[in-house]
Amino acid sequence: MPPKRPQLNGAVERCNGAWRYEFYAVHDLPHQIDRLQPFVDAFAHRYNHHRPHDALDGKTPAEYLSAFSSGTPQSSHMS
Repeated sequence: MPPKRPQLNGAVERCNGAWRYEFYAVHDLPHQIDRLQPFVDAFAHRYNHHRPHDALDGKTPAEYLSAFSSGTPQSSHMS
């Protein structure tokens, strides 16, 4: 993938935007990594297990992924 072409990698750019606007811009974060890690872990858990995603038809990433491990065929809603 060519550098500086975010339109070619929409899913990653959307995730980066969520972290930027829902995590970094909202929280007063500590500067020490050992104090920051619990904030990162909590947001990653919320993002993957509790936050519905429109591109996944309102499912969380964990719910969407569990369909693959259960053997239930799913059609992709990502474009």
